[in-house]
Amino acid sequence: MLLTILGLVDVALGIVLAASPYFNYTGMAVIGTLAVIALIKGVFSVLSAAAGGFYLSIESWLDIIVGVLLLTTTFGVHFSWFLWIGIFEAAKGVYSIFSEMIGD
Repeated sequence: MLLTILGLVDVALGIVLAASPYFNYTGMAVIGTLAVIALIKGVFSVLSAAAGGFYLSIESWLDIIVGVLLLTTTFGVHFSWFLWIGIFEAAKGVYSIFSEMIGD
């Protein structure tokens, strides 16, 4: 259940980041809050993976990257390649949801 909820959060973060080249998020507190959520989720994932001995968790680092990029969009900085990072984040969320569905 928790993996499904975190997967839905990843899908939402990915969609918001993928849409950032097309919408102006400058000064939006909701996007800033999503950025902080992504950063907290990413830091917790990186620290949890490191505690387990897995030091290069690309999925965890992707959360941190998405959080930083969403934070930059609140300051008016966005690039066209944010679309691809957002697609990767949304795909990670879909993978998490499907792995939860078929896992147990």
